[in-house]
Amino acid sequence: MSVIGRRALNAAACLLLAIGLWQAGSGGYIHAKAWFAQGLIDDAWARVQAGEDQARPWPWADTWPVARLELPRLGATMTVLAGGSGRTMAFGPGHVDGSARPGETGVSLIAGHRDTHFRLLEALRL
Repeated sequence: MSVIGRRALNAAACLLLAIGLWQAGSGGYIHAKAWFAQGLIDDAWARVQAGEDQARPWPWADTWPVARLELPRLGATMTVLAGGSGRTMAFGPGHVDGSARPGETGVSLIAGHRDTHFRLLEALRL
């Protein structure tokens, strides 16, 4: 193999390695961000329990904790956030605006993605 061919092969290998590392890093970043956000949401829930109204998990958040869902048999606890937008539901189940607040009289709608936070619902039984 010529020197030019070897250099081209090495360059292609380096490029593929860099792309692979970049992709792995991007995936890791998303999981790290989600894990960190859950800690901030739990802290905000503790502030709500202490009496703070609309305790935002981070300063620019457009949502805040309104309830906790507990499924003891499945060992799951989830914090329900205000609002049913996709942006809110990226971090957890969302309470749909216009429905009764959890714990109040009326129908309270909680929405969530079936392939993330609500995936465990497939294990529920009547």
